Amino acid sequence: MSYVLRAEGVVRSFGRNEVLKSASLWAEPGKIVTLMGRNGSGKTTLLRITAGWLRADYGVVHFNGIVTQRPRLARLAEAGLFYIPQDQLLSPSFTVRQHIEAVSARFGADHVQAAIEETNIEEILDQTVWELSGGERMRASLALGIARRPLCLLIDEPLVRASPRDQETLATALRSLAEEGVAIVTSGHDARPLLALSDEIIWSTAGTTHHIGSPAQALRHNQFVREYLGPGYADLREDLASS
Repeated sequence: MSYVLRAEGVVRSFGRNEVLKSASLWAEPGKIVTLMGRNGSGKTTLLRITAGWLRADYGVVHFNGIVTQRPRLARLAEAGLFYIPQDQLLSPSFTVRQHIEAVSARFGADHVQAAIEETNIEEILDQTVWELSGGERMRASLALGIARRPLCLLIDEPLVRASPRDQETLATALRSLAEEGVAIVTSGHDARPLLALSDEIIWSTAGTTHHIGSPAQALRHNQFVREYLGPGYADLREDLASS
């Protein structure tokens, strides 16, 4: 199997709190892999370590031929990784247009118009980031990623605090990016939209990760359903079957 990105055996503690005991994730070209788990299960920590934003105590990251125990965000970004944290990508005092112009100045403008259209940000281009809602902020952040056209996109909790309309726009844009061959890793805990969006599910729980498989396989995974999804999973299966 051809992975663009793999993080393996990741361990991270904060003082005496062992957040990650042995966690892994991966990204494949053209697929959306989602880290799913409760708040506090280590999803964001694992993404930050994989992106080189945070250092692991132990573990190895492979990215596009680079193998390192201490990945750095700047080096991975140069190699084609784009990381969108939940809150910290955009500068509050700058407009969305200024962010887009900065990306196009560095990487070219070939994909800028598509980025604007796919994330539906035309109407907010001249607003400063601090004026935006959470969903608008995430749409603007994703537009930067689309304009960059990375090999791999890591996007932390893209659907959190987004309206249903924003969630639909974000999901459609992510699917379109995957269809163009970009490897995407997302995270979150809202089962319904994430299962509909994803190709593969990794369950983050108790400091470890478990590969659950496709959304359909996730809905047949007894432990995942019992301990995470809960009793309302049956209609999710019907939703996926009809989508």
